[in-house]
Amino acid sequence: MNEYSDIEAAGLQFLEDGGECGALIAARDWSTSLGDPRRWPQSLKTATSLLLRSPVPIVMLWGEDGIMLYNDAYSMFAGGRHPELLGSKVREGWPEVADFNDNVMKIGLAGGTLQYSDQELTLYRHGRPEQVWMNLDYSPVIDESGKPAGVLAIVVETTERVAAEHALRERESRLRFFDELGQATRALADPFEIMAVTARMLGQHMHASVCAYADMDEDEDGFTIRGDWAAPGSKSIVGKYKLVDFGDRAVTELHAGRPLITRDTLTELGPEEGEGLLSLGLKATVCMPFIKAGKLTALMAVHQAAPRNWTDADLALISEATERSWAYIERTRSEAFLRESESRFRNMADNSPMMVWVTDPTGFCNYLNRRWYEYTGQEEGEGEGFGWLKAVHPDDLSTAEKAFVSANAEQRDYRVEFRLRRADGSYRWVIDAAAARVGADGTFLGYIGSVFDIDERREAEERLAFHEEQLRLAIDAAEIGLWDVDLLQDTLYWPPRLKQMFGIDPDVPVSMADFYNGLHPDDRETTLAAFQTALDPALRALYDVEYRTIGKEDGVVRWVAAKGRGFFDEQGRCIRALGTAIEITDRKKAEQHQRLLIDELSHRAKNLLAIVQSVAHQTFRGEGSPDEMRKAFEGRIGALGAAHSVLTQQKWESAPVRQIICDTVFAVASNLNRLNLDGPELTLSPKTAVSLAMAIHELATNALKYGALSNDSGTVEVAWSTAANRLRFEWRERGGPPVEAPERRGFGSRMIERGLSAELGGTVKIHFEPQGVVCIVDAPLPESGN
Repeated sequence: MNEYSDIEAAGLQFLEDGGECGALIAARDWSTSLGDPRRWPQSLKTATSLLLRSPVPIVMLWGEDGIMLYNDAYSMFAGGRHPELLGSKVREGWPEVADFNDNVMKIGLAGGTLQYSDQELTLYRHGRPEQVWMNLDYSPVIDESGKPAGVLAIVVETTERVAAEHALRERESRLRFFDELGQATRALADPFEIMAVTARMLGQHMHASVCAYADMDEDEDGFTIRGDWAAPGSKSIVGKYKLVDFGDRAVTELHAGRPLITRDTLTELGPEEGEGLLSLGLKATVCMPFIKAGKLTALMAVHQAAPRNWTDADLALISEATERSWAYIERTRSEAFLRESESRFRNMADNSPMMVWVTDPTGFCNYLNRRWYEYTGQEEGEGEGFGWLKAVHPDDLSTAEKAFVSANAEQRDYRVEFRLRRADGSYRWVIDAAAARVGADGTFLGYIGSVFDIDERREAEERLAFHEEQLRLAIDAAEIGLWDVDLLQDTLYWPPRLKQMFGIDPDVPVSMADFYNGLHPDDRETTLAAFQTALDPALRALYDVEYRTIGKEDGVVRWVAAKGRGFFDEQGRCIRALGTAIEITDRKKAEQHQRLLIDELSHRAKNLLAIVQSVAHQTFRGEGSPDEMRKAFEGRIGALGAAHSVLTQQKWESAPVRQIICDTVFAVASNLNRLNLDGPELTLSPKTAVSLAMAIHELATNALKYGALSNDSGTVEVAWSTAANRLRFEWRERGGPPVEAPERRGFGSRMIERGLSAELGGTVKIHFEPQGVVCIVDAPLPESGN
């Protein structure tokens, strides 16, 4: 039995379809809290059944103790406290927010409702404190007496969204701060003025007590606080100090290039090690080191007169401000040496047709050339710092900023495309790119970058996409199927047209197994060998094959012509194969029909040559002069040609008897006035028709020379009939010279009696009667006749 049948058997149908939590409720011993679930009040059963089926996280707090019943969605919210949390008392289950839940129970059991939006709480869901935000809706659950018996809570965690909003606000605040700091220090040349302004603005921005800056002595122990900013009520700490007086932790962390951070100096360092800070009234501190060439060179510190929980954003801001400040100082100290080269660079950049920009190592843009300002219409200096982002299209701002900030943080080359506002207010696509600058000692120096207008290129890409669509339409019109094999992922792409070639429905997914299994057994070996040759890095052959497929779903045999190539990576591996396929079944059928026609033509040509050879042999072997034999041969060939003409007109399917007789006799006598025909419409097979034509030619030639057609009054009667599925054919000559039987039979007589009888499978007799020659044919009716 499954869990649902178990629930039903136990009489707990209200827990059916309740997921994991429904099963846990059914299996739990409730004797010490809510009692046997089968005897729960109907209001509790109904509420439990509803919350278990809800996809939204819901928990019900039942009774004065707030016994917890919840669904699978809430169990995900509970994290590591599930499943022990199920059935527990809410104040004990969530002890860190017991007071909050105590208020919820008081309000809910009194019939009131509560609603919280983005409520912040600290929970221990996984054994550690977590700041979470939630949308909470509490409402009472009414029992059978009409009084509140429990509280139903809908819990939707919004931590991710709220954290993202906080991060966005912090980022915006940070950007504004550094933009303002950049503007305030841009015109300053004295290092101490830069540090004084930085300390003041950073301390005010962070609402700190004291913000100070110092430089280290050569021994990296003594240091001098050159200046500071102190909030009202706090005192200046300018003076000379030794690092060792601030404890071992300060020495270790700062010399390692790590910040010294205390959130509660007395608690974390103790009264002895923390004496140096505590004596100055500093109960929380962040001291950032500045390391140059591996040596501790300078410090910047932010202090608080009371304990403070520094956030990651606080630490990042102080760290960045420290780096920026000392970068400013380094810049001003080297300006004298760089002034001449900078002047040359600016002259070159300002006269360049492209937009050029420069940043320091922190990512602060300290120069944009004249072309930038002409192009964007920004005021001189407006684009420095992070002001250049103001000219970026709002929809591309996040992408451009993220690409630059991440590249700068990783000190790698930078490249991104975005839309940039021109002076006329229109936006055009540009490429912003730069290579990371590195000093002789490997120090990252920032970027010198350029911006190119690529709007025309983007238009060209769109046109290319249009042409690609045209190509796709052309491929569709040509009924070509494209195929793509990803050999690394072992995936196969077939469009519906190609699936059809393998008898597969368009919506059915395919794999290489469908290709292998769909090949005709007789073609599989050669096709797969060709495919493997195309994938072989040593050969890289063109995949060009024709093969048959057997439809997976319809069993239909189809012919397919496929072409393609393999694509190889730098290591020589074939990573992909692309190609086309087209169904050529109709073409193959046409080729097969053409081969049959050619074979038939060849067969007929051979038969014709054999007949010609036999006629020539018999004719020129006989008696008579060469001229007579030549004329006899030409006549017989003419009869053969006439028969072939008739058959050609009939597409070599059958030949009418009447037309064979008329055409053959006319070729000999050039006159059909003395020819009398009597017989039904009857057609003969090609082979029989040729034999009959040859026989009639011999009879007509003999009649013209010696018989009824040799004078002006003789006639020839030709009759044919069919009866009892037999053919009777008669040739009778009348009115010619008296006939005498020859002493021996010539070629013509032999051909008629032997050849025609063999062809028809019957008897053929020639009678030399005094009144004229008679030829009688009696044979089974040929199957091809009608």
